[in-house]
Amino acid sequence: MLRLHSILVPLDLADPMPSALSVARSLARDHQAKLILVNCPATPPYTTAEVMVPSTDYAGILAEAQRSLDSVAQTIQDLPVETQVVMAEPGPGIVSLAEKDQADLIVMTTHGRSGLGRVLMGSVAEYVLRHAPCPVLTLKPATAGSWVDQPESNPALAMASP
Repeated sequence: MLRLHSILVPLDLADPMPSALSVARSLARDHQAKLILVNCPATPPYTTAEVMVPSTDYAGILAEAQRSLDSVAQTIQDLPVETQVVMAEPGPGIVSLAEKDQADLIVMTTHGRSGLGRVLMGSVAEYVLRHAPCPVLTLKPATAGSWVDQPESNPALAMASP
């Protein structure tokens, strides 16, 4: 039988109700596993000096991402939770953290981009699927609700808005 000890959940902090987190919480409860919440703030493709963004501004972005992750983690009282802000491109950052923390599963939401949007923006989920050291469960943003209890009907699942 598959035994999950840690589940990595990459979060887009702009999403007020990430469906991947609901599914990951259900799996973690079933397996008595730890959740690892991760965010990779958008990094510019150039150094901050090239685009005239002071490094103090990026430090503020990282601090805000950590505060937001900590806020989400504080709403989860029934499971052990860790938070990580990774200063890297999202795909490689997620894969690297999964390797470092020996995650047993990655649960993430896809954005469903196709065509030109996918060419221009890339696909974090596709990168993670191809390079992850463990199984990856990907969800369309609207599908997780049918898998688990809705937060509106279960206060224990409610999340704070970032």
